[in-house]
Amino acid sequence: MRPSMPKTVLLGLLLASAAIMITMHPAATADVFVPSGERSIYLVESSGTEHEIGTVSFTANDDGATAISVSLDKGPFVDKFLSMRPFRCIDGKKQTVCHLPYPYALKDRITPDDLSDLEYRLLFLHKGPKEYGIDAWNGIYYKLTISGQENLTGALQEADFNVLAVPPEVPFSRPIGTADLEEGEPGRHRFPKLIIR
Repeated sequence: MRPSMPKTVLLGLLLASAAIMITMHPAATADVFVPSGERSIYLVESSGTEHEIGTVSFTANDDGATAISVSLDKGPFVDKFLSMRPFRCIDGKKQTVCHLPYPYALKDRITPDDLSDLEYRLLFLHKGPKEYGIDAWNGIYYKLTISGQENLTGALQEADFNVLAVPPEVPFSRPIGTADLEEGEPGRHRFPKLIIR
């Protein structure tokens, strides 16, 4: 007859197996949460200098989504009239960055897996400080991710916003796709990062 395994040894093996399973599946132990309440929005220079440009309010809905309301009413914005349109811009010695309000309807709601409505509220264009016009080809799209502290970080992506010249065929759809985004060239942009906290 085979001797039975001592209970202490059996318990040790079970605990070790559980630890291995947790190590293999870290995502199962790390929940991602959308922020709540009002948070500030910052554009961040390569040097790390932050410029507060506005706020976003997060309100949880009963369906599990979170409603957002963005207000860009702070910071060093100046009003400009470029290419026959008004813009609110931040001037710089090497680059001027202007907010581009998304011109079509959004549901203004996000989930941990879909932050695109908030990304679309934070579209920008850039131009040289001495250029009189502004080109939709020079789009700046901040791809957002949620950190463990319920903050959001946006990595700068370059995009052609000429696709926004006509309304999307499907209401509330997002015409700027992943294939349209390219990682920003290092050192080219004044604000390579955006933070919401």
